[in-house]
Amino acid sequence: MLTAVAGPRVPVAVRIALRDLVRYRARSGAALAAVSFAVFLAMLISIIASVRFSNVLDYTGQNLAPNQLIVYTQQQGPNSVGAASLSQKQIAALQQKVDTFAAGLHPRYVLTLDTVNATLQQAGRQNNNFSGTLYIATPQLLSTYGIRASAAQDADILSMRPGLAAEPRMQLLYGDLGNPNANPRTADNPVIQTEASLPSGTSAPNTVITSRAIRHYHLHPVPDGWLIETSKPLTTTQISAARQIAADAGVSIETKSGELGLGQISDGATALGLIIALAVLIMSVGLVRGETAGELRTLTAAGASSRVRRTLTGATAGAIGLLGAILGTAVATIAGVAWARSSLSTTFGDVPVLDLLLILVGLPLIAAVGGWLLAGRPPPAISRQPLE
Repeated sequence: MLTAVAGPRVPVAVRIALRDLVRYRARSGAALAAVSFAVFLAMLISIIASVRFSNVLDYTGQNLAPNQLIVYTQQQGPNSVGAASLSQKQIAALQQKVDTFAAGLHPRYVLTLDTVNATLQQAGRQNNNFSGTLYIATPQLLSTYGIRASAAQDADILSMRPGLAAEPRMQLLYGDLGNPNANPRTADNPVIQTEASLPSGTSAPNTVITSRAIRHYHLHPVPDGWLIETSKPLTTTQISAARQIAADAGVSIETKSGELGLGQISDGATALGLIIALAVLIMSVGLVRGETAGELRTLTAAGASSRVRRTLTGATAGAIGLLGAILGTAVATIAGVAWARSSLSTTFGDVPVLDLLLILVGLPLIAAVGGWLLAGRPPPAISRQPLE
């Protein structure tokens, strides 16, 4: 393919390199297959991860930032059914301890988190309930994240989850949700509004219910905890101190877990694919150029400079890298289309463009530049044919 594209205007060294790839198909074909497979794995991991992270109801990713900590008012955490909450007197005593502890951290803010006995679901689809906690959009919370109070006047739900506002057949469930014998009430099509300034953590208040909805559905606020955000990542000593406060009060805390985000997974897969592909290129280019050692000696004897020798190696590496990137990406895309024909926008909507460009452009460019820099030394002997 590349030999057909390379016309007379292409430097002679590049045309020789492309011709050699065609002549020695056994070695160049094996190298191309290995590079394509490495790229295929990297892109397939990114596509699968994007599908998992695209479900705005079953939201996944990092729970909190490294500089965030939540102290809950119950032992099992915010999403547990039947958790034994503290009394008002116990909550007041715990809040004093939390305020004292937070003061020593010099926090950016200490945000009181309140909830209601309500959640979201999508009608007509099984296992598509809202994962997370509907916190209350209190004036303090809106002010903390720079949201105007007027933004909550015409909406029932505010959320930073991309696409949640466009989900059809949404329902607000409220009432006695913790009682298996009770039938919770539902409100169809609550007004959901996107607010990108809300935090993105799965345990942070990424989705909140407004005062308008609380009044309309006669919901009752319940204290759920305090979110502390500091200017620096929390240390082990600070986390241990918070854990001791929670243990004394019979409650729990939450800090950043090891869950990875979509960007981290895609970046890791891309980096791994590039490393494997470049390692294969280093070995395979040496083998391909080794087959043409006689030609290289002839060129050197005819006065070819180190620039020509560098161009030969760089063009060989760049061509294999470019073809491998294109083939690997194409096969991964075809596999993604075959796997999720009915939801292509979901499958490919969140694939990081930067990682895709790094594969398609960065891999051949790095390979070509690396081949150029590592080549250029004259062959060890130019006056005689080496013994076979």
